[in-house]
Amino acid sequence: MKKWRPIIIIIAISATLFILSLFGLLKWPKNIFWKITNPVGMVLKVSFGGIPKFFRNIFYINSITKQNRNLIEENLNLQSELAKLQETKYENEILKKELNFSKTAPDNLDLFPVAVIGKTSGYLKSVTIDKGEKDGLFKGQAVISQGFLVGTVSEIRPDNAEVILITDYNSLIPVVLQESRGTGLIRGGIGGLVVEDIPLNISIKNNESVITSGLGGVVPSGLVIGVVKEVISKPGEIFQKVSVASPIDFSKLEVLFVVKK
Repeated sequence: MKKWRPIIIIIAISATLFILSLFGLLKWPKNIFWKITNPVGMVLKVSFGGIPKFFRNIFYINSITKQNRNLIEENLNLQSELAKLQETKYENEILKKELNFSKTAPDNLDLFPVAVIGKTSGYLKSVTIDKGEKDGLFKGQAVISQGFLVGTVSEIRPDNAEVILITDYNSLIPVVLQESRGTGLIRGGIGGLVVEDIPLNISIKNNESVITSGLGGVVPSGLVIGVVKEVISKPGEIFQKVSVASPIDFSKLEVLFVVKK
């Protein structure tokens, strides 16, 4: 009998609920149950109803992040291409200037093109070029840029060479003032290019060209260096001294020509 007691209780409760529902007596318990459970249902609805929206937001954020990453990568690629085009344009302008000079250079000049592959740090005194003894270069040869003397080969190696610039204090090159015919030695330094040891009897003219004299036999004559800016010698000195302006920006040397003869 004890074994059937739970079943009898369930049948009795079911029969009672059925009879009560027939007479409409279950409405008020249902209303009470709904009022009790409604807040919980609303919470569950809000919680579980927001889950799809949450995942949609995550997907949207991931999509935007991917798009931004692609845009950044595309922008970097465009900047790289633009930099390459600007560099090519700059190189073409340099080569155009150099080649225009090489076409109009005097017939007695045998020019050999070289590229600058190294520069000294600090105050620019020398550069390294990509050609050397294997290419027929030798110490003392003149080096020009855009038709103006910029230095001489000071050290030679099999595959490259060192060029001491005329802006270096240790560079001494014989020159002549083209109009007044005053001779002297040009050297560099912190104060710029200066021609020293010009005889006192020479009447120097401002803006007259300063060219190589050819004395010494290594650097050929007639290579233009620049023009006279002003006389800077002091009264009582036994020689005159002038400052010289060169149109060359020595900090931007990239393509040069070595004068082979």
